[in-house]
Amino acid sequence: MAGTLATTGLLLGAYLWAPREPGEAATLAARGGGPPDASLRSTPAPEAAERPMSSYTTRFEPGEPRVRNIELAAAMLDGHVVAPGDTFSFNDVVGPRTRGRGYVPAPSIIGSRLVKDVGGGICQVSSTLFNAVFRAGLDIRKARAHTMYLPEYPEGREAAVAYPDLDFTWRNDTARPVRIEVVSSRSSLTVNLYGERRYEVRTKTSARYGIKPYRTGVGRGRKCVPTSGRHGFEVDVWRTLFDDGRRVRREKFHTEYRPQPNVKCL
Repeated sequence: MAGTLATTGLLLGAYLWAPREPGEAATLAARGGGPPDASLRSTPAPEAAERPMSSYTTRFEPGEPRVRNIELAAAMLDGHVVAPGDTFSFNDVVGPRTRGRGYVPAPSIIGSRLVKDVGGGICQVSSTLFNAVFRAGLDIRKARAHTMYLPEYPEGREAAVAYPDLDFTWRNDTARPVRIEVVSSRSSLTVNLYGERRYEVRTKTSARYGIKPYRTGVGRGRKCVPTSGRHGFEVDVWRTLFDDGRRVRREKFHTEYRPQPNVKCL
């Protein structure tokens, strides 16, 4: 999970592509004060629809450094409204992840390893949102997976972000505004979407294939994060959208995860 531009080039995993076949809250507040640069948040639409569209929850260990970063990003996201036809940009809404805005160092994926980086852990917010958007049948425009598999998310269904270049974007292709609600506990993050659902969503996930073994390594310095080894693999996810029982389109999301080495920090 990455917070700074320096990690962007190394964070990229397999591009989540979606070829289309024709015919087919509680409000989160940052600890110690409100969210940074609150003026960056958009003004909510006056008549946002309040019908539940979808919901998704991910979990984390209480007290981890990344919890601070999750709270800050979630507070910027909570209450945001996407008007019909508009495209949502995670980086535009959340903004830079810097010490000056309250973000702290936490484990972040750099290539095939975890290191401590300012804003680490923020991808838990973008990936939780991704799964809510995925379930709602909304138009996913740009998303990339992490280079390594993280068990917090379903295989092949995640969105890594790093400001300003690596973004997660989606378009509100419904006739009503979509409102984002973020709810948290000490160990979980939930994103609820409210609006007017356009499609029924059915999904399928392949078995893992192209398995690649992991290696053992040694790290040094303050940024080193010890990790257990995980095999790399490939996986495919299909999302099929239906309108009143008629198949509108079928999308394929292909992801390639690198092996995660077994790292010991000295």
